[in-house]
Amino acid sequence: MKQLEKLIIEATVLTEPEAEVERVMQVCNACRYCEGFCAVFPAMTQRLEFGKADIHYLANLCHNCGACLHACQYAPPHEFAINVPKAMAQARLETYQQYAQPAAFGALYRRAGITVALALIVGLTLFLLLAMALKGSLIHPPLAGDFYQIFPHSLLAWMFGSVFVLAIGLLMAGVIRFWREISPGVPRSAEIAEASHNALTLKYLDGGHGKGCNEADDAFTLLRRRFHHFTFYGFML
Repeated sequence: MKQLEKLIIEATVLTEPEAEVERVMQVCNACRYCEGFCAVFPAMTQRLEFGKADIHYLANLCHNCGACLHACQYAPPHEFAINVPKAMAQARLETYQQYAQPAAFGALYRRAGITVALALIVGLTLFLLLAMALKGSLIHPPLAGDFYQIFPHSLLAWMFGSVFVLAIGLLMAGVIRFWREISPGVPRSAEIAEASHNALTLKYLDGGHGKGCNEADDAFTLLRRRFHHFTFYGFML
């Protein structure tokens, strides 16, 4: 069944960003100068053709480090115009929309992202105003700085807790669907351990040499990797 689903995906016509990734990867596969920069290029060398599932996998494997672009002899203004980070980023954005759950939300966001965001803001505001009206704190005398007299702690915990659980559930549903479509089989424990280590340490934001990603002037910096760590582990705390 999984193999059939994968064949159906491969037979689907590529979108413009996916076709650009395919073109770029064909050129890179012939060159292979950037083979040691990150996990994308070793994975690329294991393929001669790049179907939809392969493109989705490689696009999400890319960390948008930029080392390959700064090292590439075929980067713009060369006529090949090879820009791996840009091509991967555009295809990756499509996967975020494609694998969104429920699927209708992804399509809606793709067509009217600003409208959806504004509707969520307005909806949340109206919900909070309604909660204040029911609590009797919409119009009230001074409450001596007691925030929970306006929004009860139980209301906030219920509201944000339920949104958090829903978001985690929908994200996991999208990840499972993505995994089913790109995965050739069940990974071994050693592979899971290596992938987890690489993800938690952001190994592939070191530029392939430990000095970090390139800035606009070609200088190396580890700031991006460190700020990603601060963000992720800060939320964990």
